[in-house]
Amino acid sequence: MGRLLLLPLLLLWVQTCIPASWGLRCMRCEKIGNCQVEECALGQGLCRTTVVHIWEGGEELEVVERGCTHPEKTNRTMSYRIGMQIITLTETVCGSDLCNRPIRGQPRPFPRSRFLECTSCASSDLSCERGWEQSLQCRNPGERCMEVVTHRNLEVSPRDERYIRGCGNLPGCPGPTGFHNNDTFHFLRCCNTTKCNGGPVLELQNLPLNGLQCYSCEGNSTYGCSFEETSLIACRGPMNQCLEATGTKDLGNTTYTVRGCATPSWCQGLHVAEAFGLTHLNISCLTGNGSNYMLEDVQPRMGGAPRPSPAHLSLTVILLTTARLWGGTLLWT
Repeated sequence: MGRLLLLPLLLLWVQTCIPASWGLRCMRCEKIGNCQVEECALGQGLCRTTVVHIWEGGEELEVVERGCTHPEKTNRTMSYRIGMQIITLTETVCGSDLCNRPIRGQPRPFPRSRFLECTSCASSDLSCERGWEQSLQCRNPGERCMEVVTHRNLEVSPRDERYIRGCGNLPGCPGPTGFHNNDTFHFLRCCNTTKCNGGPVLELQNLPLNGLQCYSCEGNSTYGCSFEETSLIACRGPMNQCLEATGTKDLGNTTYTVRGCATPSWCQGLHVAEAFGLTHLNISCLTGNGSNYMLEDVQPRMGGAPRPSPAHLSLTVILLTTARLWGGTLLWT
């Protein structure tokens, strides 16, 4: 009889004293310092390991970060040249507790296998802007030649990248995939023939108008996306959808809205989440003029393309700036 009474009491204790669900636990390893276990915040469902290697001659520098990331993340690689340096970025994700724990061993040797040959340059040394392209041999069989363009006007830093060309296995390839509004221009395209990513760098104003007009803003209803700050812009190139995305900024409680012109692939959420650091996304894409701002009495002001300014690293432009001795932070999170 005592055992029969003990069972329901035990079940009641489990239901009231133990959380209904435990958050995923990942190893968190900063660039400097020891690793520790962290419980991932709501909206983060994967563990990540992000590695940057810099090879120059026989010298190698490696920087590793580990932590939690949002559940739409995927594995990716990217490599490019800056002068005599070859910079390789790799990120892997996994979904079980502590699956990103460090594994002790020797540093990974420079990969010797060669696959596709691509054009490579970066804005770090202005080689893309000046046409100083070099050749780069891809080291992984799944990599393609890629070109990444990213402009941001909201967060200005002279050290940020605007163009990168090289090899990569990135979400959105072969593309093209992209987004633009008055503040931002993101674009990625990939190809799989020798040096197919060469030529003049891509500028938004050089893409043809496609006939669609969408509302443009970034922020919230009082700053960035207020009525006065929302404008109607002309869409260009393959960005033929009017996108409106709302989400939570930086895992906090701040609601953030993004409106602009997008390719259909941006409507799936991954690129928006990565580019703007948003979780708990709600995304809609429509093809009608002005369809991403449903206010009947709006008389919009007309806007233009993003104004030239230093870029903000985002989407797949994922530099570990510390590895470049810039003193920055990891932006591939």
